Amino acid sequence: MLSRKTVLIIAGYVLLILLLINLTHQLHLARQEVLEAREMERKSEEYQVKLMNVSMYAPLAPDAIGGWDFSGDPSRTASGGKVVPGETAAAGPNIPFGTRIYVEGLGWRTVNDRGSSIGPNDIDLAASTRKECLEFGTQQRLVIIKLPDPEED
Repeated sequence: MLSRKTVLIIAGYVLLILLLINLTHQLHLARQEVLEAREMERKSEEYQVKLMNVSMYAPLAPDAIGGWDFSGDPSRTASGGKVVPGETAAAGPNIPFGTRIYVEGLGWRTVNDRGSSIGPNDIDLAASTRKECLEFGTQQRLVIIKLPDPEED
């Protein structure tokens, strides 16, 4: 049988080993956070974050209203592409066609459409039904705008 002193020494070593394992893990997490922060700083030049007025429109819904939900061909965007609910977004001319945006809580969309009532601080998202649009209303949400790559121009 081990003496009390031996048990305490072993327990002390076990605690020391556990502490070292924990510190090593914490150090690894800290290094990872630094790497992620550096990457975010680099990418921050590629994105703009704004609080915007977000609403929805349903040009493909059977009860869509011309002049309200669409103008012209309801299946086509102002850029000439197809309207895809859950993917298509309409924005003012300050956001170029093809720009990717992330709407807080709703995900990534592509700006391919315009609207007569859409101002520079507004985003209108294509939805499937007018009911969905009315239930959503107009909400202020954070929108992340992926800025165009200046090298692509």
